[in-house]
Amino acid sequence: MLVILINYFPAVGCRVMMKEIAIKYGKLKLDVDSRKFFIGRRVIPLRNKEYSLLEYFMMNVGKVLSRTQILEDVWDRNIFCPTNTIDVHVSGLRQKLQAYTKRNPIKTIYCIGYMFDLRR
Repeated sequence: MLVILINYFPAVGCRVMMKEIAIKYGKLKLDVDSRKFFIGRRVIPLRNKEYSLLEYFMMNVGKVLSRTQILEDVWDRNIFCPTNTIDVHVSGLRQKLQAYTKRNPIKTIYCIGYMFDLRR
């Protein structure tokens, strides 16, 4: 679930400004402003790319994401990276998630990529 704060500014011609505060999914929470990741009340340290990858997964819950798609959307589009770079980062992220959750929400979809979902 994406939690959004909406501010109204009448001086700007009745525009509605939206700002993301946090992305929540079950006990998992990403604080977008501080770039912190929580499981329950515990702060879990993530590297910058792990955070970006988890944010991307949590914005695309239940969708099958190809390695190429992840590479284009999370990494710089102008840089060449082998797709196993994603596998290495996902592995590190999985290890951190498994230390605090019963189920790992990152599922491997054989020959395609990954899917993020706590229900399966």
